[in-house]
This record gives sequence, structure tokens and C-alpha cells, in this order.
Amino acid sequence: MEEKRFQMEEQRWRVELDFKERQRQHELKERQRQDELKEKELELRPITAEKEERCKERPAVQLKLWGDALRNTISRMPNEPIEIVSLFISLDRLFEKLSVPNDLRAVLMRPHLNEQAKNLLSHCDPDKAHDYKVDKKFLLQEMQLTPNVYLDKFNSVSKESNEMYHQFGNRFTSLFEYYVESRQVSNSYDRLMQLVIYDHIKSSLPSFLARHVLALEASCIDKGG
Repeated sequence: MEEKRFQMEEQRWRVELDFKERQRQHELKERQRQDELKEKELELRPITAEKEERCKERPAVQLKLWGDALRNTISRMPNEPIEIVSLFISLDRLFEKLSVPNDLRAVLMRPHLNEQAKNLLSHCDPDKAHDYKVDKKFLLQEMQLTPNVYLDKFNSVSKESNEMYHQFGNRFTSLFEYYVESRQVSNSYDRLMQLVIYDHIKSSLPSFLARHVLALEASCIDKGG
């Protein structure tokens, strides 16, 4: 009786031992399989990264990425032509800050234009319409935004009721920057000082002389001077 009980205990012990061994082998194989998967993943990671990088470099993908980035940052151009100045100032700064590729800038600009600007741009030379700087110069010319328009707007601009003071300051600064740029002052302090003095003297001229000066300025602009 005692021997029989001993045999049963031994048999149960062997079964448990066999089960534990099979379980250990299974766990060992599972760890080996996981290790192999990790190794393959590490091998494939550079290939996957390279594919993703190539995908990002496609024009359509890049356009979507930059479009999404700018969508909630730039407001659409209002209907008043002079407001395109503020739009261009914002776009210029953002494009430079984000290092937006030059060949995408013109396309990224278009959704922010109003209908008048879009219609004008449709008459631009198709061979040059993909150039952001060309488009900007074309629109400013077509909207007849002369230096005097910038100056008049700068002198008469006022804060809107729904406008924050920093927004007003940015708009005010944009107008001055475009006016100075239109007068080809560049970064010269002397030229800027001469321009301020010239404008002050011009504002004190009698009306007939002021009209004569404005006519001379218009003639110089037409000639590219």
C-alpha cells in the first residue's frame, strides 16, 4: 500500500516536472521570438524612416504640412486693398521664421488672399506666378499702392474697436515698413532722416505746390525712379 502511494506521488511529481519543463521551453521560445522581432524592427527602422522622409519630401505632402501649419496662424486678407500690406508682413515673417521652402510660398499665400487679389493674380505671367516675390510685387503694383497711399494710411490709421493694442501696433509698424521700403530707404539712417524731413516739408507746402510735387513723384514711380 505504501509502495503504491509512493509510486503515485512519483508519477504526479514527474507530470508536474514535465509540465514545468514544457512551460519553460515555451517561455524560452516566446522570448526568442520577441527578440527576433525586435531585431527585425531595429533593422527595418532606418528603412521605414527613410521611406517616411522621402514621403515628406513629396511636393503634395509638403504643401499639406505647411498649409496645416499656417492655416490657423494667418488671417484672410480683408477687402480693403491696403490691408494686403499687413498680410504680406505676416507672411514674410512666418515664412522666414519657419524656413518655408521658396517654391511653396506662392501657393501657400493664395488661400489667404481676398477675391480681388486672386482675380488680379490670375493675370500675372503664368511662367512667373509660382514666385512669391513676383506675385507680391505684382499685387502691390496692380492695387496701386504707391508710397503716398502708404503714407496717407500711416498718418490716418486708428485703432479698431475689436483690435488689441499689440495688433494695432503691428499694423501701424507694417504700414511704416512698407512705406519706407517703397521709398527705397533700405537700412540707411541718413536716407530715413531725409525722408522724414522731406515729408514734413511737403505737408507744409501750399496746395498747388503739393500737387506739383505729387505729380513729379508719380512720374518718377512710372519711370521706376
